[in-house]
Amino acid sequence: MNEYEIVEVTSNDLDKCESFWGPANNGETRLAKLMNSGERRAFAYKINNEYVGGCAISIRNNEQGKYGHLSYMSVRSDMRNNGIGSCIIDFTMNFLRKIGINTMRLNVNKDNPSAIRLYTRNGFIFAEDITPEKIAMKRTL
Repeated sequence: MNEYEIVEVTSNDLDKCESFWGPANNGETRLAKLMNSGERRAFAYKINNEYVGGCAISIRNNEQGKYGHLSYMSVRSDMRNNGIGSCIIDFTMNFLRKIGINTMRLNVNKDNPSAIRLYTRNGFIFAEDITPEKIAMKRTL
């Protein structure tokens, strides 16, 4: 794989991420609104200056305390199965550890076995059913 970097993106950069997140719609997407409100921070995986994957992170609270929530995890379809998803997850875990967070959670559709495999391979376990279509997974960092 070529040289890569993971960079923070702003809502103004979302047009560079359309290949994996879809149309940016001039900052009117749900992700852009969450980023502009300060609720999410977004990061993109770049290879040779080309944006090919990314995720968003928020800090949340539950009865066990603060945790990092991974969302908008996506890799461009032609770049999947190259370890990019695992690199993004590693980056996210390190980012959360640096700010004192030791648990990470995410939600995933039950009908997305490839994503569930990715998360399981990266140490996530089933946490709970969210809806009939979604589950929550968690991992201690």
